[in-house]
Amino acid sequence: MKKHGNSDYQLMKGLLKICLPLALGLLSTSLDARAQSFTAVGVARASEGLIKIYDPKVRDVSLVVPAPKGTPTPCRDNNQSTNGDWEAFYCRLDRTILISQQALEQIEKRYGLEAIATLVAHEFAHGRQHALTGFSSDLVWTSVFDELQADCIAGVYMRRATPIALSQKQIKRSKAFLENIGNYSVLEREWHGTPGMRGAVFQFGYDKGSLSACWATNEKSWRNVLVNSATLMDKVIEKTPGVIDKLIERGSDLLNDS
Repeated sequence: MKKHGNSDYQLMKGLLKICLPLALGLLSTSLDARAQSFTAVGVARASEGLIKIYDPKVRDVSLVVPAPKGTPTPCRDNNQSTNGDWEAFYCRLDRTILISQQALEQIEKRYGLEAIATLVAHEFAHGRQHALTGFSSDLVWTSVFDELQADCIAGVYMRRATPIALSQKQIKRSKAFLENIGNYSVLEREWHGTPGMRGAVFQFGYDKGSLSACWATNEKSWRNVLVNSATLMDKVIEKTPGVIDKLIERGSDLLNDS
């Protein structure tokens, strides 16, 4: 996708800039279940388009929404979705985000349309992590760092990818959604963080509006820290024999002088 100089691209960008604010404004409580579902899908699709415009790292990620039971996915048993209440995930095997019909309806009903946009942003954040560094959970037992970093990136997406500034009320709803689905299951490998942790890192990402602040850029990432630390350690080890020899020599000189 070309960034500039393409009239079709500019037209699409203009349309997408209208879609999300319009969809977020459709908050009438008189909508029936089918209309609510349609509105949630519209918010999810608009969020997808805006995030892809903002972040080239995720333009190859596909969004399947709403995903009925039996939707093909290599990241589930029997290679198909279950349409579970909270079935929403990024699949690294085919770089696809799947959000079930049931999850879409439950989240919209309980938390509103801002939560749908926040959920989509969180899952696309996993797509960025995957493309940029891979997942830290492949190296350590818990996935909590990946999840909290995705919340931070989602905050950046909600700040930078949207064409207009969200109201404080909308930001609070997004933050409240993440806080409500946080928990204290610290012994579970798939733990996503406490309510306070999730809300705080999302707010941090939104306030900073910078992927670098979330340690999610080529220049600043957790993998760079590991690589640089390993390089530094190698240099220390290389210099250690020489340093020890100098210390022994200095000690001998002190003994001789005494």
